[in-house]
Amino acid sequence: MKVCFLASGGGGNFKFLHLAKELKLLDNLKLTVIADRECDSITYANKHNIYAQVIHYKRDENQSLLDELDYINPDIIVTNWHKIIDKEVVSVYDGKLINLHYSLLPAFGGLIGIEPIKEAYKQNCQFIGATCHYIDEGVDSGSIISQAIVKTDIPIEDAISEVFKKGCLILLNSLLIVSNENIVNVSKNTKYDFSPALDFNDEIFNSNFWERLSKL
Repeated sequence: MKVCFLASGGGGNFKFLHLAKELKLLDNLKLTVIADRECDSITYANKHNIYAQVIHYKRDENQSLLDELDYINPDIIVTNWHKIIDKEVVSVYDGKLINLHYSLLPAFGGLIGIEPIKEAYKQNCQFIGATCHYIDEGVDSGSIISQAIVKTDIPIEDAISEVFKKGCLILLNSLLIVSNENIVNVSKNTKYDFSPALDFNDEIFNSNFWERLSKL
């Protein structure tokens, strides 16, 4: 499976998949990065000899993105950068573009990064979470692929960490759903806080794994 990340920042989800691959928890996975600016995702990719390019992109100046995606020919594109994708790219790669958002969409759509979590705490929401969804021409409006929930009876700092971890897990689950490829050969997880149930056992990502990821 070839997965291309569109990146603008630290690349936590990208690092999650790469670490899992390095530890041989995942098979048959090739990662690439396209960034709209110099960022930690590019630095990390270069350090680990992963194909990465920084391009100029605007919605009305999309040729560099189209050229790079044509060259990479990814199976799935994870849109982790801070820009809305133009209609042409959405049309060309329909069904291959997915996004991870740190809320239970449609709640708090349009907010970036951990801002949805902060807003949910301000509004005294009882549950927060993460959503993986297809990209369409709107903002955080595409069809939902996978979600996970987190209760807000913990300090917000702990909630941010928990949402990040569960976001990583549903991103991996969404890759399996969208691609219909088997890159994790372990039993399914039926925990109530993931919908649909994970196609793998999340216990393979133990505390040592998350500690190691936090240091990347």
